[in-house]
Amino acid sequence: MKQKGWRIASTTIVLILVAAFLVPVVWTIETSLKTRVDAWSMPPKWTFVPSIANYVRALFQHHFLTYLRHSAIIAAGSTILAVAFGGLAAYAFERFRFRGKQVLFFGFLFVYMLPEMSIALPTYLIGVKLGLLDTYPLLIIMHASFTTAFSTWMLRGFVAEVPEHVEESAMVDGCTRITAFFRIVLPLMAPGMVATAIFCLIFSWNDLPYALVLSSLHTETLPVAIGQLKTPAGTAWGEIMAVTVVAFLPTVIVAFLAQRWLVRGLTFGATR
Repeated sequence: MKQKGWRIASTTIVLILVAAFLVPVVWTIETSLKTRVDAWSMPPKWTFVPSIANYVRALFQHHFLTYLRHSAIIAAGSTILAVAFGGLAAYAFERFRFRGKQVLFFGFLFVYMLPEMSIALPTYLIGVKLGLLDTYPLLIIMHASFTTAFSTWMLRGFVAEVPEHVEESAMVDGCTRITAFFRIVLPLMAPGMVATAIFCLIFSWNDLPYALVLSSLHTETLPVAIGQLKTPAGTAWGEIMAVTVVAFLPTVIVAFLAQRWLVRGLTFGATR
């Protein structure tokens, strides 16, 4: 009887949490498909004729396809750098012994915990001096510098799950340390790298402080550009919701397509 009551209570809590998460998402999608009159109607309309006019105006009249391209280039570039350098750093921290290793590792974590705006403002001045302001390389490097610390911390655990004697056996058979890393360790920690890459991609895709300070006409990203839809003449809620749907759709698609790798990565070593 107690077990049945506990099952009902836990199911109820889960349903409440799912509803709390889904209601804003459903509301956003519904508003993106409403006309301006329906979006402002009180009480809210739950039955209406769907329209894609908000998507057409946002993507083509307000040129949000361009901002979408900017976000994609910056997020993809920074994710590749973060996972590549984070994987190498994680391997070095886990496999090698050197003086000050723990201090340096916690230094990585300290950089990750710093407020982005405290780094963005000095970077703005450096970017002006070097002529790199409002360019892809500067934004990609800054996003990667932020997410590399996270990927190093996360991937170190995956490297630790790969038995060291497997590498030693490969090196006995003639592999160098680098060859053993690329042929043995890297394939074994691939699920963890995919999971880390998804998190880094989401962090970079949703980033606002760096893009707000360091980007302008040529590299403006979606989180910054959404603010253009709020004007003194009024707020275009339908178009804002349409852009919001377009913004979170790519990350949802990537996570869905890579869910097998994501689950394997997050549970890697749990049943060892």
